[in-house]
Amino acid sequence: MFVEFKKLSFCNIMSYGASGAEIDFQAGLNTIKAANGSGKSSILDALTFVLFGKPYRDIKLSELVNTANGKGLEVTCEFKIGTDTYMIRRGLKPAIFEIYKNGKEMDMLSTKKLNQDEIDKLLGINLRLFKNIVAVAVTNNKPFLSLPIGDKRALIENIFNIDVLGSMCKDVKKRKTVNNTELDLKTTERRGVVNSIEDNESYIENMRRYIASFNEVKDANLKTIRENIDKYRKEIDKRTKNLAIAESKIKELTEEIGAVPDRSVGESLNMEIGKVQSIIDNINSTLSKLKKSRLCPVCNSPLDEGHARKHIEGMLAEKKTMEKKTLPDLMERYRAYSDTVKTYQEKQSFIQTIRDKARTEEITRSTLETELNKAKQNLEKESGKACPASVDSYVEKLNALRAQSEELNKDIDVLTEKILIDTQLIKILGDDGIKSYFFKKLIKVLNKSVNEYLNKFELKNTTIEFDETMAETMTTNLIPRTYSSYSSGERTRIDMSILLAFFDISRQISNWSCNLLFIDELLDQNIDQSGIEQFVSTLYNLIQLNKKKLGIYIISHKLSELKIQITSTIEIKKVHDYSILEVKYG
Repeated sequence: MFVEFKKLSFCNIMSYGASGAEIDFQAGLNTIKAANGSGKSSILDALTFVLFGKPYRDIKLSELVNTANGKGLEVTCEFKIGTDTYMIRRGLKPAIFEIYKNGKEMDMLSTKKLNQDEIDKLLGINLRLFKNIVAVAVTNNKPFLSLPIGDKRALIENIFNIDVLGSMCKDVKKRKTVNNTELDLKTTERRGVVNSIEDNESYIENMRRYIASFNEVKDANLKTIRENIDKYRKEIDKRTKNLAIAESKIKELTEEIGAVPDRSVGESLNMEIGKVQSIIDNINSTLSKLKKSRLCPVCNSPLDEGHARKHIEGMLAEKKTMEKKTLPDLMERYRAYSDTVKTYQEKQSFIQTIRDKARTEEITRSTLETELNKAKQNLEKESGKACPASVDSYVEKLNALRAQSEELNKDIDVLTEKILIDTQLIKILGDDGIKSYFFKKLIKVLNKSVNEYLNKFELKNTTIEFDETMAETMTTNLIPRTYSSYSSGERTRIDMSILLAFFDISRQISNWSCNLLFIDELLDQNIDQSGIEQFVSTLYNLIQLNKKKLGIYIISHKLSELKIQITSTIEIKKVHDYSILEVKYG
């Protein structure tokens, strides 16, 4: 797949202001010139941000926004794949993310990660591969030979396009894990079904015994309820008769007792008795005084014997009449009245006793009637009861469980077979399987390409051989060497040889290529003039091999010393704290 990048536009990114910059990518050899800190690396930041949503350099995403403006970062990139033209537009503060195909906006997926995965598939390359074979900067890329073995192998798998085998292996492992989980679930489910079958068989046997005893229990309950109903009815009849007797007796006693005794009669007799008693007391007091006083207490005249006798006899006669006749008569009448009242109260109390007993009988009868109604309801409820159990329904359920057990056995057999197949696939797709086979084949291509570039960079006596684990063996004049034992300039030539080998292989083997190659200050790292000339000459050859469709952009401070034909030069100048970009052709 060939990706042809056409145009990059950006504003408010790092040191670029709102007016921004625009680059039309040119085929041929191009240079980017700028003083340190002017914003040349921001071009790579803009490109990687719009394509992959991350900065090129090791900085925070928020640091991409121009600090003077603090917002409005926006980058667009136009490219072509086959006959289709695409444009990606991204921004920060506010966040923007849009993809257009042939001028029509494409539907977005649910998450940023999913959208980025789709862009990686569309481009045919991810950020890691982009930073190793498209945009290479000495300040942002560790030399390949300095990487750990695992990182080397992952990068080579990516370039060789066999990382798909690793992805396939991961998918198979995930599928196997899912199938193992499903197998465990099915096995557990089958165990549960078998237990249910045993439980149901036991339950059916118990249910048969239950059904056999159900009607006996029901008949016994009905008999007890009917006996209680008869007992309640008899007791209610008894209480009803008692209430009728009490009502008759109360009527009889009420007629017999007559009217309520007149209370005023008793009060009048009581007053009369008091008056008579008072007269008698006065007479006794007067008689007592006559014995002591010389004056008559009646007429207040001098008291003589005849006079006193006359009064005494009169008072004694009156006292006798009062004590012997008047007072006894009044007392007798009062006793008769009291007896009448007492008799009335006793009869009235007896009537109240009968009423209280009748009330108790009424309450008892009401309670019995309530119990009778409950018993009737229970009789109706018990009569309507039917045995809730059915052996037939449980037999049907048992048959269904047995069928389910057979189906689970089939599913378990299928899953077991799938797991066995996936286990074999994992071995085939693993590091020791088909991937190892491809590595052994493709590593020869890599070794051949690297050593060809070493010869072009005048390291003719130096060779590098990678094995299938990506461990390297380096020799100079057949003497084993290590990467760190070479000089800085030699290491730079080795790094460039590997870089260009990756660039070639990505086009030859992985069926992927693009029209851009960025090289940022790689030539400024301890490489002599001869090495630079060889490197630039090799880049010219690359352009020719790609039928002049390849655009190479070199960021370096040493190109001014070379007499080379430049397609375009991007000059970046800092003006009033903002970077200004100007493109010059030829």
